[in-house]
Order: sequence, then structure tokens, then C-alpha cells
Amino acid sequence: MNRINFFSLGGLDENGKNAYILDINGKIFIINSGTKVPINSHSGIDTLICDYEYLEKRKKDIVGLFLTDIHNENFSAIPWLLMKIKGLKIFTSPFNKIVLSDRISKYNIDPTTYEIKTIHQPLTFNEVVVTGFEIAGSLPGQLGFNFCVDEGNILFLTSFVHGNLGPYGTTDLNKIKSVLKGKPVQLLIMDSGHSNYPGKSIDKLWISKKIEYKFREASPDQRIIVGVYDEDMITAHEVLILAKRYNRPVITYGRTYSQLINLVSKINTKLEWPEFVDYRAANDVKNAVILVTGAIERLYTRFIRIASNNDVYLKLKPTDACILIAPPVNGLEVNYALTLDEIARNTNNLIELGSSEYYSCNPARQDIYDFVKELRPKYFIPIQGLYRYMVVATQIAREAGANMANCIVLQNGKVAEFKDFKLESQKHTIRPTGDIVIDGFGIGDISHEVIRERENLSRDGVIALSVLVDYRKKIPLNKLQIDSLGIITKDNKELIEKIIEDQFKKEFEGKKPKEINLKDIQERLRKTLKRKIYKSIDKEPIIVITLYEI
Repeated sequence: MNRINFFSLGGLDENGKNAYILDINGKIFIINSGTKVPINSHSGIDTLICDYEYLEKRKKDIVGLFLTDIHNENFSAIPWLLMKIKGLKIFTSPFNKIVLSDRISKYNIDPTTYEIKTIHQPLTFNEVVVTGFEIAGSLPGQLGFNFCVDEGNILFLTSFVHGNLGPYGTTDLNKIKSVLKGKPVQLLIMDSGHSNYPGKSIDKLWISKKIEYKFREASPDQRIIVGVYDEDMITAHEVLILAKRYNRPVITYGRTYSQLINLVSKINTKLEWPEFVDYRAANDVKNAVILVTGAIERLYTRFIRIASNNDVYLKLKPTDACILIAPPVNGLEVNYALTLDEIARNTNNLIELGSSEYYSCNPARQDIYDFVKELRPKYFIPIQGLYRYMVVATQIAREAGANMANCIVLQNGKVAEFKDFKLESQKHTIRPTGDIVIDGFGIGDISHEVIRERENLSRDGVIALSVLVDYRKKIPLNKLQIDSLGIITKDNKELIEKIIEDQFKKEFEGKKPKEINLKDIQERLRKTLKRKIYKSIDKEPIIVITLYEI
């Protein structure tokens, strides 16, 4: 008889802080332990991790931590887990081991208190056989895991693309089936954060055809500045290929990505690379491709610093061509709009690839459908994303033939309990499963200034406005786009939108192109809209205005 519990300490109905627990016959298998960037309701805190109190109480039962990849949302909290759980064993790929070891070395953690092992073949823990297998993703060395017991398999898949990504791995359903050894998939636990994206991820992953024209158009003395997340190495790799094709040197402007690309070049010596130039020469190399990278929460901040002329080595020029390939996660839309706004103040040669044009390496709707259809799991448990997307994933699973009663949507701490792979209960909850505050290398410290800023944001909300403007005629080319968070409701929607649209119309109406200064319009609108909205509903939101000149 097998008793199996599955639950999450983080990663359900949120973006990040992924930490999943499989309890098989009283033995605990931890899968990933990541961080989360707090958005809106956490008063400016830098980073959040899971509460590990439950694991501390049961540390004698822990078999180990099984690490799928080195995305921050999946691995960055491991140093804090090691501070709590002495003697922890971590199983992962060789690439992940190198990066994780480097991350841990930055903390004052005794290396004799943990062990990182590479998983090359199936490992047996009591009667559970654990197999790590290659999957394709935005980083090299990504793994899926299968946990096999007598009655069947528990398959865990996250942050992957179905298909062949060359040096960034291959996800092959036939190879995954071979890992199953002819036994049925009893539980399929699968990344579903992009279940609302139509089609297959791999079809929207490639960017070369969408941005190559900028390389063709650029003059020999014109820089091309590209912004990508440092974890989207496969996307950045396409930029490197284009740079080599058009004989342009590359400057990598981001420490984490620079370290990762150096590691990849050592592991895969057959890959061809463009010429790399030191980042300190960013303002001196006229024809450089400058790859500005950063973590999801840091990239926008880095670009704003550069665009506002506060960066030491890189300053934007009016002649620069800028390409931003970093669609915002839920909750960072305002930061994204601010970043585009600041870049547009320096150069009008700007393009962006949004979430409808570019998919990150997570399974989309058709991928989820195909996996459920082929693997035919008895139970389907979506993970890693907001609640509504996990619900969408269960609907897709049903379309693929799954029994809707066996599609389980959980919340953090909620336990799915199985006896011989028959669902017995979802009533029990693991506590605590809250957030632990991290500031730098410490726990629990928060800047009072940042708290005040975020409290103001959470109280009065934010409104983001964007529109395309004709470069020569200085007239709007499309309808003003109004997005908001924490302020516009059904009751005040009509009133606020009328205030915004009337003021916006006044700025352009009856004026000649020479009389229009977009920067002045942005400043006037910010002040005027704040004042008028405050008079109307007693709230003073942050106003973000983006005017794209084309």
C-alpha cells in the first residue's frame, strides 16, 4: 500500500517561490525552492521565500531536494533552505550544480553541511525510483523528474518547451515514455502558468525573423541595444547569432548572464560566438550589439537607470536602435510601461516583442493538451502560475481526455492525499505557508522609505496610458490605451476614463506639430490627471504615460 501526499509551500496562485513537496510513504521529496519578487501588496520588500517551518519539523524524513533548473523562481531560495536544514542532499544536472554551487558560495554556509549530486541514472530511495531526464528550456541542463512506485509513475514537468532547442535541450515524449517502464502515469504534475497562450510555445519562441530587419537597417556606426531576461539564454543566443551574422561585436551588460554564457561556452566548445567586448567600452564601440540583461524584476530598473543617464558605462543615444524582448509577468505591467517610456525619451527607434508575439519557455495550451493526450494520466495537477490559469489547464486536460473529477487545482499548503493512487482527501492544510521576507543576505529587514512608497501605491493605485503618435504630424494614431491597477472600478470607470480622454484630447486638439512637445505633454497630463482624479474620487494614483513615436 502506498500513501502519497502532494502539496506546495509556494508557487500556486502566484508567480515565483516555487517549492513542491511529494510525501511518499512518509518520506519527503522536495522539488525546487525558489524566490519571488513581491508585487503590489508586500510594501516594497526585495525578495520573498517560503516558510520552511514544516520541513524543519520533518527534516529527518527528507530524502533530498530535486532541482529542475536554475530559474530564480525555482532555485534561488536554496541557500536559505540550507541554513534551516543541515545535511540536505540536492540532486540535479551538472550545469545546474555548477551554477547552484556558485550561488551558495556567496553565503556563509559550511560546505560540509550539504551535498550536491548530479543525477545520471535512476536512483532508488527505499521503494521509490527517481529518474531525471532532459527537457528543453531557456537554460541548459534542465530536467524533468519521474518518481516511480509499484503501481505507477508520478511525473513532474516545469519550465519547458516541447521540441528540440539544440544546445538548450530536447523534450521528447517518446523518451519520456521510455522512462515510465511501461507503467501508467498516475499523477502528472505540470507547469500551467501559460495555459491561456494559444498554440505551442516553440512556435512563438524564435525571435530572429521578428528583429533581424533592425540589424539589416542599422548603419555601421549605429549601436543595437537589446533587452532580455538573463534566464532567457536561448533568446539571447539568437541575438548572438545575428550579431555574428552581421559582423558586430557584442557587449554583455549584466553579470549573471555573462557568467552563464561563459559557462556554456566552456561546456559546449563547438558553438560559434561573435566577438565579445568588455562592458566598460559600451559607450565607445559604435557598432556594438549591447545585450542588457537582468532578472525579471531587475531588468526594467536597469534600463530606467541607463535611460535616465544614471549608469556609469552605458548611456543611450538618439541614434541607438533598441529592442526589448521582456514581456512583463502579471503585476509588473506598470514597471514595463515606465521602462518603455524612459527609453522612448532617448530614442524613437524602439521595438518591443510582447506576450502575443513572443512566448517564454513554458508549455502553452497545445503543449498541455498534447502531453495529457499522450501520457493519459489518472490525475492531472497544474502548478506554477495564477489560479485562473491552473483552472484553464484543467479544462484543457479534460478536452484531451482526462476525467474532470481527477483534475486537481490546489492552493499553497492544501494537500492532495492518495492511497494507492486513489484520491482520498483534499481537506488537510499544511501550515504555515506564508512568505518570509529577505533583504540582501538577511531575513526580515525592510526599508522604511520603500514601505511608505509601496503603501501609497497600494492605497491609491496606478493608471498606465499609452498611445502611438505620428513622428512628423504629432497626432495620435490609435485610441488611447488605459490600463489600471487598484483604482478603476465598475462604479467610477466611466468618470475616470472621461477625465483622462478629455484631458488627452485637449493636449493635441487645434495645435500644429511645431507646438507639440511630447515630454511637456506627459508632465502636464501627469499633474492634471492626478489633481482632477483626486478631486473626483479622493484618490491620487501614480500616472504612467507612454507616447510611442513612429
